[in-house]
Amino acid sequence: MDGLQSPHNHLTKERILDSGRDLTLKWVKIQLTHYVDDLENRLFALAERAGNNDTQSRYFQARDEIKHHQHILQQSYLKHINQAFDNYRANQPTTTNFTLDPLQQLHQSYIPQTEEDLSLIDNNKLEEKLAIGSMSRKISAERSELLYALNQRLSVLRGGTKINEQDNPVAPGVFGEALQVASADLTLDSRAKLVIYKIFESAFMAKLFKLYGLLNHHCESNGVLPNLSYQIKKNLSEKLSELLPEELQAQLSEASIANQVQLFNAIRLLQSRLQPQTALPRPAGAVATPVTQIIAGIQPLQNQAGALLSSLDTPQSIARSDIANLLQQAEQQVHKAENVDADVVEIVGLLFEYMLNDQQLPDSIKALLSYLHTPILKIALLDKDFFNHPAHPARQLLNSLVASGEHWGEPANKYKSEIFLQIKNVVQRLLKEFDSDIRLFSELAFDFNNYLRQHSRRIRLTEKRSMQAVKGQNTLKEIRLKVDGYLKQKIGQIHLPTTIHTLLFEPWANFLSFHLLRFGSRSEQWKQAAQVVDDILWFCQPHNVETDSHARQRIKELQQALPVTLQAGFDTVGYDSNQGKRLLEALQQRQKTAASSAAPSSTTLQPVSANIDAVEISKPATAATKNDKLLMKLKQLQPGTWFEFNADSNNPQRVKLAWSNTDTLHFMFVNRIGQQVVVKSGEQLATDMRSGEVKIIPTPAQRPFFEKAMERVLEQMKQREKTDVD
Repeated sequence: MDGLQSPHNHLTKERILDSGRDLTLKWVKIQLTHYVDDLENRLFALAERAGNNDTQSRYFQARDEIKHHQHILQQSYLKHINQAFDNYRANQPTTTNFTLDPLQQLHQSYIPQTEEDLSLIDNNKLEEKLAIGSMSRKISAERSELLYALNQRLSVLRGGTKINEQDNPVAPGVFGEALQVASADLTLDSRAKLVIYKIFESAFMAKLFKLYGLLNHHCESNGVLPNLSYQIKKNLSEKLSELLPEELQAQLSEASIANQVQLFNAIRLLQSRLQPQTALPRPAGAVATPVTQIIAGIQPLQNQAGALLSSLDTPQSIARSDIANLLQQAEQQVHKAENVDADVVEIVGLLFEYMLNDQQLPDSIKALLSYLHTPILKIALLDKDFFNHPAHPARQLLNSLVASGEHWGEPANKYKSEIFLQIKNVVQRLLKEFDSDIRLFSELAFDFNNYLRQHSRRIRLTEKRSMQAVKGQNTLKEIRLKVDGYLKQKIGQIHLPTTIHTLLFEPWANFLSFHLLRFGSRSEQWKQAAQVVDDILWFCQPHNVETDSHARQRIKELQQALPVTLQAGFDTVGYDSNQGKRLLEALQQRQKTAASSAAPSSTTLQPVSANIDAVEISKPATAATKNDKLLMKLKQLQPGTWFEFNADSNNPQRVKLAWSNTDTLHFMFVNRIGQQVVVKSGEQLATDMRSGEVKIIPTPAQRPFFEKAMERVLEQMKQREKTDVD
């Protein structure tokens, strides 16, 4: 019976599935009730601790909303779980593939019609996707064995068709998306929504292993693969690497891993050659000090480092802290032990020495990471794989910590940035909790890489929006320049009073720009707005109304139509009503003056024919740009180039070139979290660079910390060998 043993004594597949569904719904209903109760209590506590009335009101409103709609929320939630089982039976996906980038997930479910729609993708929806994806991947990794077994058994129950988590009716993503569906109709702001997801992860998702255990036992006891044995093919290092953001993906390239192995082998070879040949032999009968005893000897120093770090609150105080004494004591304590691997101790010391000299790493983060010396020394002594395997979780964690500081750390150290706080939390946990169980490094590496992935996505989204805003402003500026050029062509030789010139080049130019940007030059809206320019220019000139009946009739029509049309345009662009009224009065007065001049119609000048699409806007002088080598260099810069502003001061700021317009020579810079800092003209940027106020700096390296550090260690040892030979 395809994986069912003793079919006469066990339930059929359908009955096993039905009872499994009932078991799941019963378990979910109980846990959901506990979750809602916990959520209400947590929201009440958050409201009580709120720093202002608005925040307090938000949490109280969220609590009331959930309390009043608890029954509807529960029914909607259970309906989604039921649907997941129906989809499973129908060979359809049960949940989103959360291995995809959340932006890709959004694009799969939301197809934008225009570029403007694309830029307005609901940020709340993205944040919810990020939250669901984060908790789903975490549970999948932590409970991979239980899910693997359940997938195999569900495959049997569905006729042998292989399934993965996207087909599993109780995959972590199913429960996360059920919450999204159930809470969709609740009147909650984005911050309250994120709170309910955060609490959901700890109060509900973290308990899923119990459900998976129940379902596996249910299947096993009913003859579905009762003797299942399996191995998880995907190891932890692969899972950790999948969580790395795009900026850090190169850290686990095959070339980098191979190079690290070669570097370490070369270092150990050099160490063996550099060892003193006259070392005293070990006394006969002497017993080597157990590693556990060595670890116990330096544990108090780790505790002291933890206590010292806990007492320091600001980046400045950490940067000034003197931990060198504790590091030295740890190495001295290790060297006292018999038969200790002195080479390992030396390499760990040189790694941290390299870190403290890293120019791309802010001082506060250098100091913060130096507190990890003792935990890293302990794991290097405990686990030989630490140096032999580049994908070791402790190495991956240290690589990620250093890389995050290089990419997103703030060099000024004036405030506790989000990255700084995350790194400090990891360091403090290692100092407090690490004894000899390396699984703590795996857990922290998973959580930190997962955080970096989300952090990186938020930054990219912020940067994209900053770039779109500047592009929009730049486009509007170019359109306004085109409209100004168009108006100048239309006026030609016609002499206009100041008020009429103001009318055309201020409110009506804004109205023309609005229609050109929104509807385009071939639209009826643009043609009608452009016709008003012709009407104004004709209206303000003298006409022989006594002999020209057509002119007399047109003036009469314009006297009635122009004020109405112009006022509607003023309202559209938000022009000051009092100023608009004065301009309309000036227009009528101008017409009266023109009429009283009784000039012959032959002196009337016609507006010049002009095509808005043919109007060229002024650009920086091409010859001057070509003769300026620095400006030519700036034109060739690619987005992603890093600069340092205020480079000649004690408060430098690192910024990234996010966008440039090589026609108008304007450059937009963002900070390390994607927020716009400034838009500079090419001339201003070149001037600042020549004065030393601004300089280009190297882009943070894509290679992992360990690879760069071991290259430096190898160089130092080669230099030492050369010195010894000389």
